[in-house]
Amino acid sequence: MGYPSLLYYTKPNKKAIDISVFEDLQLLNFIPKRVAKSACVLCEKENILPRQELFQRLNDKKIKEKLAALYDIACELYSLNSAYKDAPTDEGKCIIFLFLCEAVRVFTEGASECDMGDPLSSRFASEMQKEKEDERYVKMSDELSCLIPEAEKLLTNSLCVSGNKVRMTEGGADTFLNGIISCAETLGTDIPKVKNPESRELSPDIVNGAASLCPELMKKLKAFKSEFLSYYRPNIVYYRKEIEFYLTMLDFTDRIREAGIPLTYPTVGEGRIISISEAYDVSLLAKGETNIVPNDISFTTEEPFYFLTGANGGGKTTYLRTVGIAVLMFLLGCPVACRSATISDISSIFAHFPRDERFDGSGRFVEENNRVNSILENMDENSLVLLNETYSTTNEENAVKMTEKLANELWEKRIFGLYITHQHGLGESEIPYLNVLIDLNDENRRTYKIARQKSVGGSYAKDILIRCGLTLEALENRFGKLDHGEDR
Repeated sequence: MGYPSLLYYTKPNKKAIDISVFEDLQLLNFIPKRVAKSACVLCEKENILPRQELFQRLNDKKIKEKLAALYDIACELYSLNSAYKDAPTDEGKCIIFLFLCEAVRVFTEGASECDMGDPLSSRFASEMQKEKEDERYVKMSDELSCLIPEAEKLLTNSLCVSGNKVRMTEGGADTFLNGIISCAETLGTDIPKVKNPESRELSPDIVNGAASLCPELMKKLKAFKSEFLSYYRPNIVYYRKEIEFYLTMLDFTDRIREAGIPLTYPTVGEGRIISISEAYDVSLLAKGETNIVPNDISFTTEEPFYFLTGANGGGKTTYLRTVGIAVLMFLLGCPVACRSATISDISSIFAHFPRDERFDGSGRFVEENNRVNSILENMDENSLVLLNETYSTTNEENAVKMTEKLANELWEKRIFGLYITHQHGLGESEIPYLNVLIDLNDENRRTYKIARQKSVGGSYAKDILIRCGLTLEALENRFGKLDHGEDR
């Protein structure tokens, strides 16, 4: 029997998205990279709905605590499995294998009681219950009940080292340190806290020496390992990653909820559609933002792709992230930070955001172009593509040409997407525009709202100069009148 996945109800068919999507959307501030990597294979409809159901069940505090307890056991399983593989001696492997099987038993017992009423956990619990009823499992469990107490006695022995001599004493024997502690307690003195020493691997000689103290027990352990090694399936350790995904995303959505932001489970739309009411860029929570402005999002077959332009600092990149995070969370089966949403089954997400890292001799433009080419090669007609000032690293003339070429190709293929651009030389096109809304009656105040309209004011460079006190009048008030006749 293969262990059933807790992430996918049916085998996923989508290609994994690049981890850079999580990075560009600034989600790695909330989701550790190792968890993001396990979430890179997105869900199709058959898996989105079961995950949504499981997430809804996990909103119950007691159910979440039960899963968290199971995660602790899964972590122990993972550690023991690694220790077993790395053990240098057969005696060491026999001892570790016994406790590894005990962890499997504890995990199986807990998992069989984790039916939360949704398809994923019900199947998971049902299969684990069948496992408990298997003849070999019952036999293994009976033998573990006999062998574990004996093995624990072996492992609680004290190791005394004097020069090159090593001897073993029974656990709990009086030691010099125990005597000092006893004396301190008698005198009413606080016992100093001692940091736990770093764990170190015992040498094979010590392991073999300890094993030789209990030859009959080691004989039993070797027989146990020989009988049940073929029964043990190492892929049980994958549950550590799967359960960690749920616990991490629950912590993330709890943080969103605590900020007063609504969460909803989108409806899976028929055809091709992304329709979201009042979506939030929750990545701003990492910066301590408390007044995040929501925006509506709409992509249809008729208008699948937009240019996004407008004033600097007006929320263009925020809107781009809002779209990406909403769709990504939906495709992960998680609740989305919005009022309501209908989203069709998007096949993949691609993002191209500016990067600040150093580049090799090929230069930034070449790297940028390579990333774009990779997107074009791997996307399909049902992808979402998010472009943030792509081709901004080349000169104005080339940037306009390449921007038009790329945008038109995506438009003609009816790809869902957004393209933030400051290129003012773009020619007439079928591609519709979204623009940052500015309150012209309030000193061009940014509203952080995005609407469908053509750009009406370029990048508002003059407005930025006024805000920063860099107008000619302001500079002359500070430094004195400029002598325009003097060559400067």
